Amino acid sequence: MDPESAVKAANEIGYPVVAKAMGIPHKTDVGGVRVNLKNSSEVLEAVKSMEKISDTYLIERMISDCVAELLVGVARDEQFGPYLVIGGGGILVEIMKDSVSLLLPTTRERVYSALEKLECAPLLQGFRGAPPADLDAAVDVIMGLSNLIENDPSLINELDINPLMLMAEGQGAIAADALISVNKKPEH
Repeated sequence: MDPESAVKAANEIGYPVVAKAMGIPHKTDVGGVRVNLKNSSEVLEAVKSMEKISDTYLIERMISDCVAELLVGVARDEQFGPYLVIGGGGILVEIMKDSVSLLLPTTRERVYSALEKLECAPLLQGFRGAPPADLDAAVDVIMGLSNLIENDPSLINELDINPLMLMAEGQGAIAADALISVNKKPEH
């Protein structure tokens, strides 16, 4: 998407928006994320400032009423194969290193239990007057990912959804960013 297309997309989505450089991990560390862009000139300036790190961009609606953020991932172990990683998301990932691993197959009950074991669990329950997070939506996302892996264990090499933004109870969850590495299927 070129800068003019980014502005067009932002105008269609409605402001404020987020602009992200695509195809690079740790976008924030290299200036690949700009948030709360309120008009077309801010979007144009943001995208042009990212031209040295990427030539493709994603424009998304700005989410400002998130209650908590999670990391949901798939990793691989030589002995056990693919497994799920659930943890505190956003910047908490590297600051707190707060995560729980789940072997596959798993159940909704195990996922709820894993969420309760996280150090960031108080944020999920409603901390200091904040509403509780939509844990049902988070578990739906995690179980969807689990089912995908169970149906084809060789498809995904690695996957990180970070952050999975949890809205207030009953309002859903939004995957704000993801990094996915898939294994190529042999051609027949």
